[in-house]
Amino acid sequence: MATDSPTYTLTERTDLLGYVPYLLGFHPADSIVVLGLADRRICVAARTDLGRPRGVTVRQLSRLLAAAGRRRAAITSVMLVGYGPDPSAAQTTRDVADALDARGYHVREVLLHFGDRYRCLQCDDCTPPGGAPFDLSTTAAAAIATYEGLVAQPDRASVEQLVRPVGGLAAIAMTQAVDRAELRLTALLGDSAAALDQTDPDRPGTARQGEGTADERLVRAGTAAVDDALRIAAAGGRLDDDEAAWLTVLLLDLRCRDHAWQHSDAEPWQLDLWLDLTRRGEPALLAPMASLLAWCAWRSGQGVLAGAALRRALAADPAYSLAHLLTEALEQGVSPGSLGPWPAL
Repeated sequence: MATDSPTYTLTERTDLLGYVPYLLGFHPADSIVVLGLADRRICVAARTDLGRPRGVTVRQLSRLLAAAGRRRAAITSVMLVGYGPDPSAAQTTRDVADALDARGYHVREVLLHFGDRYRCLQCDDCTPPGGAPFDLSTTAAAAIATYEGLVAQPDRASVEQLVRPVGGLAAIAMTQAVDRAELRLTALLGDSAAALDQTDPDRPGTARQGEGTADERLVRAGTAAVDDALRIAAAGGRLDDDEAAWLTVLLLDLRCRDHAWQHSDAEPWQLDLWLDLTRRGEPALLAPMASLLAWCAWRSGQGVLAGAALRRALAADPAYSLAHLLTEALEQGVSPGSLGPWPAL
């Protein structure tokens, strides 16, 4: 993933090791992590499974480093960290480092992290043979990252669980709310006042339903629903089931989705909104919410969460274009900072 993290100086190896989980969003295990630097600044971090064939790993990491160099400043050096207690972890990490060096990347550091210890893989005397003791929680980097609001989940599976769907009574309640929302949408588009919920005339889509064409009413209702959702989320609130269902039904229209996209960025409350809706969404309606979650996560530098959201989006709709666009950005190592804010609307 590309990174636009807060700027501070990592002066010790332990600071580097303490910071990696916050760059990735989780604590890696059985992994190789490569950090690409432009001069002295980390501008890309990527992880791959330790057990993958070396050639596949090197090609993947090289593509990410090259893409980051094309889109940002050229990568001038790399650092690698292997994770795993298995003796083969050290040799695999060395092999990947040698292969990247052969491709022209200056390798500044190669470390192995195992348990509560680490050791250098470039020399035999700068760390003890059994490794130097290491407590991640006491590192300055971990303290600063926590202060900046960065979060490192216990493992990759924990990130995937963040986007898992709700179950039980909550899922049943949302299904019923979606049924009501679909009836409401049918009434809105058909301009049937009898089918609308007249007990709540302030709901978007019920007021002024007779104004304009069905298409105009749809866009107006979708815009209002998005604006209401963002206002509630910004104030620390949460959409009730009917509000959530109404919004998710309307977001199937790309114009309504794009209105939400243009008003979502890297604010934590925006990410919380789309995460909540992704978890509550009906499978057939999920692609827009999960893609908006991926957008906010990517803009926040949480590439792993963005990837998890995109997998849910594409499982719901394999052809969803926004999900494919964001997937390509992740795979190409596009930096979130390479895009400025949306133009003022």
